[in-house]
Amino acid sequence: MTFDERVELAARLLRLPLEEARDYSGIIPGSNDLYLSVPTRGGISLIVGEDGSVLRATSAMGFDQHYDAFRQGERTPLSYFD
Repeated sequence: MTFDERVELAARLLRLPLEEARDYSGIIPGSNDLYLSVPTRGGISLIVGEDGSVLRATSAMGFDQHYDAFRQGERTPLSYFD
């Protein structure tokens, strides 16, 4: 998936306006994984891989723990967001 496709997927899954999702997104340095973090108290973070797989985390989980779990293969089923 392209960067834009991953931002669109994240926006849809988290029910965010596309422009907000773009503002909150970036590529994780040293990878091609997208990281989106909603900067509000209790905000949600989402990592989206090039293949469209995702891992959701609450604000209670720090970035390093979140990204380590993603690299170790943990994923959130897309059906979770329905």
